[in-house]
Amino acid sequence: MTRREWVTAAGVGAVSLALGAARAEVQPVAPEGMILIPAGVFLMGTTADQAEKLARQHGYHPSWLSGETPQREVELPAFAIGKYPVTNAQFAEFCAATGHAPRPYWNGPEPPERLSDHPVAMVNHADCTAYAQWASKRLPTEAEWEKAARGTDGRMFPWGDEFDPDACQWNRARAPVTFATAPVTAHPSGASPYAVMDMVGNVAEYCADGPGPGAAYIKGGSWMNEEIVNLRPAARNMSGFANNTATFYGFRCAKDVV
Repeated sequence: MTRREWVTAAGVGAVSLALGAARAEVQPVAPEGMILIPAGVFLMGTTADQAEKLARQHGYHPSWLSGETPQREVELPAFAIGKYPVTNAQFAEFCAATGHAPRPYWNGPEPPERLSDHPVAMVNHADCTAYAQWASKRLPTEAEWEKAARGTDGRMFPWGDEFDPDACQWNRARAPVTFATAPVTAHPSGASPYAVMDMVGNVAEYCADGPGPGAAYIKGGSWMNEEIVNLRPAARNMSGFANNTATFYGFRCAKDVV
């Protein structure tokens, strides 16, 4: 090879390497208001030992937590998820644009101003899906929701393994309450490892999939829960019929990323 040929070949090789490096540096981007959850493996569910210990601590029969076991490794592609649950104000925009029915507790076409930044409630799976499609998004699967809520290391709560009573909206007074949501930004210490907020407490969130026909996984516990065992991302015990509505059911959106 002549010097000229060597220099030319070296130059082509350098350009190829540079292009390859540039391609490698291109990362998926989350849309505004959403957070990118990177591809990879995470620990989903609860170990049998953990389930037995939790049941004993909180006065449940171990079968109450049997749907969470065994803990297993699950691999997911990258996706984006809403930083916060969908709020009343956001759902009202959807209703105004599409003619979808306002929520009954609004007592009109729009929510009261004091509830505008609270998570929308009294939605069923069809309501959540309709909103997500209108927003060019979708509902997260249970696995996506759980990874966004607790990261990859199998932690008990979004913030760690010990319950923090100030990190989420729950029935800490253990008193009868009819409706007690909070603004979605009210508990900054409750952030997940990915900085996704409000993943436990406030409203339990519908997922895209479910345990059987006509049912949906509903995750995270809610403002009405007074038992800490129900406020864990791995918990499945609020899951139920997809056509249920309640003052403690809400949702957030997810989206594929490329």
